[in-house]
Amino acid sequence: MAVTHEVERKFAVDEMFALPAFDRVRGVASVAEPDERHLDAVYYDTDDLRLARNSLTLRRREGGADEGWHLKIPTADGARDEIGRPLGEPSQIPPELLDLVAVRLRGAALRPVASITTVRRTRRLRDAAGHDLVEVADDQVNARTMGERTIVSRWREVELEALVPAGVDVLPAASKALHRAGARPAPSPSKLRRALAVELGAPDVQPGPARLAASDTAAQVVHAYLAEHTAALLDRDPAVRVDAPEAVHDMRVAARRLRSTVQTFRPLFDAERAAEIEAGLREIGEVLGRPRDAEVQLARFTGELAGQPVELLLGPVAARVQESLLGERLRSREEALAYLRGERYLGFIEALLAFVADVGQTERARRPAGTALPKLVAKADRKLTRRVARARRAPAGSERDLAYHGARKAAKRLRYASELMVPVHGRDAAALATAAKRIQNELGEHQDCVVAQTRLRAFAVAANLAGESSFTYGLLAGDERARAAATRATFDATWARASRPRLRRWLRG
Repeated sequence: MAVTHEVERKFAVDEMFALPAFDRVRGVASVAEPDERHLDAVYYDTDDLRLARNSLTLRRREGGADEGWHLKIPTADGARDEIGRPLGEPSQIPPELLDLVAVRLRGAALRPVASITTVRRTRRLRDAAGHDLVEVADDQVNARTMGERTIVSRWREVELEALVPAGVDVLPAASKALHRAGARPAPSPSKLRRALAVELGAPDVQPGPARLAASDTAAQVVHAYLAEHTAALLDRDPAVRVDAPEAVHDMRVAARRLRSTVQTFRPLFDAERAAEIEAGLREIGEVLGRPRDAEVQLARFTGELAGQPVELLLGPVAARVQESLLGERLRSREEALAYLRGERYLGFIEALLAFVADVGQTERARRPAGTALPKLVAKADRKLTRRVARARRAPAGSERDLAYHGARKAAKRLRYASELMVPVHGRDAAALATAAKRIQNELGEHQDCVVAQTRLRAFAVAANLAGESSFTYGLLAGDERARAAATRATFDATWARASRPRLRRWLRG
């Protein structure tokens, strides 16, 4: 699917508005001759406008160079990704686009909600070399809603869109020129929302307040963190489906943060519901973990093999690694997609949204955050201390490896719990979160070494059975073993700094 990253600015103008002289804008050397297009679009949504409520737009548009089906998804940088498909039949929404909004629809049907016709006059702003930087679209818009209530409206707006990365730098100056000419920010981020002219309602996840303090309830603080990472989970869902870089990792991290929060702050929740949510988040993490782990190991071994002298690469080592891990990644990715497309996952998302919205039902959740939450963070901290002590006492071998892996999990839980407390305890909580993150990263590298050794042993066995040399696998396994030992030595110094009492004074009130 074609994916375009859109960086735009929209402005409302009246019928008498005159565009400024854009060739006087810094970074613009010339303005191309205007071009006129006629665009006819039908927008689709559910009866309760689930897509619009979550800032998504799905339309079928005829006319213009990019006519077809377009799905627009907001991105973290405040812009949007536009995913396009060919026109096809008017009533046949491309299944690929339906797949990308499945987590928002959760079984609800789509229907046409508005028809918008636009007469668009465009000009392109160019640099000194004649390269197009920004498109200026002067739109005359006629809109009509479709359904029980019909609203007819008409307006004019101007849109700036960066055509290349260099165009993004021109947008501020071009926007300033429009402001000076009398343009004002558009009242709605999209034509559809302006056409609907109704209160859309809340998005799937209601964010917490912009500011939190120790006097706010524990429920308010925990809800804000859960809402942030539930939104991240939903936002990364379509990115996983199109196999965007780091999408699986980001969605998996969001699930881990949520699960860790439920575990650490369990006394604030209904026990039965919390157990259900924890189990569902664990399942998401496991499903996404398989393709992610294969991807990480493939990158690790590819890099290590590239750094070896040619004379030490005996046999088809790179081919065997690629075949095994790439095949595993592809198979596990298909399994992950099948899970994301299943009713079990979508049903769990409904349960998760209800759970996050209902935080605060227990008596302890209604206590001030400054007194109720530090005790639970301190409990996570003590658990980390116990697990590190156990790992450092454990005999060499699998028992020690498992113990360090357990310590890493405890460090991760402490990190997320401390992050949750930053709005309440500021730099003190941030310092403990940073220390826990450092521990997590170092023990994560140790675990990667352990997993790599297991993989290499399996490769060596397979090579021997195929009559190939296993020398290179043994060499790499020795490197991983040495790296694990070095990581443990580095961790000892890290733990000495991270276990200082001053990092935990805020946990004692």
